[in-house]
Amino acid sequence: MKWNVIIMASIILLCTAALGQMNSYSTSTPGGAPTPSTPTSPESLGLQAPTDLTTSGQTPSLQERSKGLMSASEGAAYASAPSGLKSTASSPIYNQVIVPSGGYVQNSLYISYAPQTVASCDLYANLPLWMKTSKTGNIWFYEWYPSGALDTQYAGNVYSPGWYKRWFIADVPGWHILQYYCNGWSNYIYIYVNGPSGYWVSPNPSPSPSPYPYPYTNGHITYTYPSTGHTYNPYIYK
Repeated sequence: MKWNVIIMASIILLCTAALGQMNSYSTSTPGGAPTPSTPTSPESLGLQAPTDLTTSGQTPSLQERSKGLMSASEGAAYASAPSGLKSTASSPIYNQVIVPSGGYVQNSLYISYAPQTVASCDLYANLPLWMKTSKTGNIWFYEWYPSGALDTQYAGNVYSPGWYKRWFIADVPGWHILQYYCNGWSNYIYIYVNGPSGYWVSPNPSPSPSPYPYPYTNGHITYTYPSTGHTYNPYIYK
């Protein structure tokens, strides 16, 4: 009986540790980047991937591919939002403002269109990110991958408060959590990337995650990650 109790306790401890690892997010950053707080996992928030996939008719232009950050406007950020979602009171599930510990943020971050903060999309989708900064300064961009690994990028310097834009590239299936810093933190956004099993999932996305060859059709496609210039060359075949 004693051994049964010990075995059961060990199993519970192992399961607890495993769950802890699933929701363990790195906060390690390169030199010069502010250290973020650990984000709350989508599971802890009770988030479910939206069944209506977020799509965008926009794709990064050649000029946008070479820039990590672009000037934008409030009108552009709200322009593609469905009429029923142009108020933060609508669709509260997808427009939640999840903030770091402390309960206050100076900057805003939205996915696809304002005021959306929770979305889902297909693997390799290109979705615009909209940022409203309240101050000037350097922008550091943070992306937590499904594994919990943190990818930190310097996105540029802004010389006036206002609206800015960059692109999210859905490169790994699972939940992605994003945030930025510009003399103050933004809220988090949560994006679920749909993808079939068999694609490569990076346990550590830095410095340049790339998709695993997946049998699909004849041909070869090349895709360049806009903010870093890294090129993915997934060979696809029957």
